[in-house]
Amino acid sequence: MGDGRAEATVLEGLDSIEAAQVRRCARVLLRRPLLRADGPEGEVLPAVRRYTERLQALFAGYLGYRLVVEPGFARLYKAGRTPDGVRGAHKANGAPFTPRAYAYLALVLAALTGSGGQVLLSGLVSEVRAAGAEAGLELGTGIVDRRALVAALRHLIDLGVLAETDGSVGPWAEDAGREALLTVDVELLGHLVAAPLGRSSSAGELAGGGPPAGEDERHRVRRRIVEDPVVLTADLSAEQRDWLRTRLRAEAELLEELFGLCLEVRSEGVLAVDPDGYLSDLLYPGHGTLSRIALLAADELVGPGAPGAPAAEGGRVPVPLDRLGETAAAIAERYPKAWSKEAVRDTGRLARSVAQTLVQAGLARTGPAAEGAAETVEISPAAARYRPRPDGPDEEGGEPAPEPAAPAPGEGQESLFGP
Repeated sequence: MGDGRAEATVLEGLDSIEAAQVRRCARVLLRRPLLRADGPEGEVLPAVRRYTERLQALFAGYLGYRLVVEPGFARLYKAGRTPDGVRGAHKANGAPFTPRAYAYLALVLAALTGSGGQVLLSGLVSEVRAAGAEAGLELGTGIVDRRALVAALRHLIDLGVLAETDGSVGPWAEDAGREALLTVDVELLGHLVAAPLGRSSSAGELAGGGPPAGEDERHRVRRRIVEDPVVLTADLSAEQRDWLRTRLRAEAELLEELFGLCLEVRSEGVLAVDPDGYLSDLLYPGHGTLSRIALLAADELVGPGAPGAPAAEGGRVPVPLDRLGETAAAIAERYPKAWSKEAVRDTGRLARSVAQTLVQAGLARTGPAAEGAAETVEISPAAARYRPRPDGPDEEGGEPAPEPAAPAPGEGQESLFGP
């Protein structure tokens, strides 16, 4: 399955400054798989072009990813398994895409395929509706559908696939008579979808790019470590566990050398820590209401002395959703001035929001409950890595809510996730 020597040669012959440049390019591409010259961090693209061959060898050899570099953009195809807690597209107000918005996004991409350099909004809408009818979808013309379509268009504008040349797509959601001229980046459009539709037999394969040719367990394990916040040993196959156990020291060195990540090793699994916090779009523990309540609730439910249920396979502790809600509500009541009133008003919604926060941070997982069974959240042993401590008074002068205290990267490697 490979011993890592080929990956280690990617930086050979470079001085420390050039090696740092390659590492920075690799980190930016992991964070922004579609890197545009006129987009966020576009100033890195010249360096990506300069080190194209090394970066292609790095991603292909270490993760099994394909990197395409063009004059105006670079596209990293993240093939394989979709990471745990993956977060999809969001609307301009931060709300996640609805299934309707995703349907319109797919229809817009279908309508744009084969289009010229510019399209009128009215013509594109007609093409989208025609594509929907051909697919057997019942599309409405009301404001809900128009807003979903505008969300899809805005997402493509943010990605650089579409540009508003004359007018804007936003007003069309409220007034279907509005018009706009859109310019299509045909080349970028062709690189947007992770894998050709013909190679995908399911939605999961399409979302994950499908299994790449020549994929092996080495790539599977490494992708989990790099892309997932936490990887528990119990979630790996026997072959993957054996490979990782014999490669821990070498993989830790490669992770730091190639991506600037520190590998924490515990009895239950591993955690790749980015000291700069750059490679995650979600900071945990954060300072928002949900993040802090999730921190405190997890500690009360699975921390030292917590009267929780026996740990399941992998060390996860199953907690009924209603119990998580009760714990979160009690925390909210204990520190009444520390939280957003809107976030803690509805106990049921608070429980689901806290559970989702833990899932997105890689510290819990949820699944469909068996018929007649209570919904359960399985909290990872890695949640114990973050131990709350008292902070100063909150802004409104109430009782302070504790803040997190995490061990330094590499500290206590032989112990459990808890310090």
